Amino acid sequence: MDLTISIKGLRIKAKKLDNNFFEFIKADLEKSGIDFTRDNSTEALFTAYLRLAAKAYNYDKEIENIIKGIES
Repeated sequence: MDLTISIKGLRIKAKKLDNNFFEFIKADLEKSGIDFTRDNSTEALFTAYLRLAAKAYNYDKEIENIIKGIES
């Protein structure tokens, strides 16, 4: 599936996303304030990025703790 957003008048399209990944990204962007029916601010996109970056950071820390637990 294709995912298109508009940021400050610039339309950005991600093509041929896996359906599950498409649904995940779309839901997460919507939680961050991205609206797929109108133009969005750069702040909304940055908020969405920070939201996903925080998830990735927390998952990385969880994995590190699991590895430490296994190694001890």
